[in-house]
Amino acid sequence: MSDDALKIGIILASTRQGRRGERYARWIHEIIGQRPGLEVELIDLRDHRLPAYDAEAPPLVAEKSYADPVARRWSELVAGLDGYIIVTPEYNHGYPGQLKNAIDHVQAAWWYKPVGFVSYGGASAGTRAVEQLRTVAVEVRMIPVRGEVNLRLMGLQADEAGRPTDPYYAKQAGAMLDQLLWWARVAKDGRAQVAPPA
Repeated sequence: MSDDALKIGIILASTRQGRRGERYARWIHEIIGQRPGLEVELIDLRDHRLPAYDAEAPPLVAEKSYADPVARRWSELVAGLDGYIIVTPEYNHGYPGQLKNAIDHVQAAWWYKPVGFVSYGGASAGTRAVEQLRTVAVEVRMIPVRGEVNLRLMGLQADEAGRPTDPYYAKQAGAMLDQLLWWARVAKDGRAQVAPPA
């Protein structure tokens, strides 16, 4: 893969036992994997057990020199990516606390990079979680794309691996990925040409 390849991280937000998100993260990973010129990494927050943020310095100062190896590895991982897809459930009209903690551990590494969302839940299909995440993404200067995938668990048709089989969801995913990858390329080229405002 060339140095010019876009690097996209799929962040699996739920760390619960028996979570459904893993099958949806693998599903979107398979779909984006059909696109050329990409390096795609599935990032499980179970593998990044970040402590509650208690550093004296704000993340903008601390993120490049964390003493804690888990926090340092997380910061370096986020910094090395050109865009993100967050796969999240909806818990009590919101998204998981560990996802917020992971976002809050990093500041500049998120800046001016696009993010798309795949949500799942009951009647709302996770849309309330995504609505909240969009405001957080803007605050850390990410670029939330308009398209999103919202999986309604009630009556969801899936294959033996739990991947959605309704073509509507694949169409939603394709539109979201078109937007995400366009922004990832434009933003990466822009960051290379002009230093982003701090």
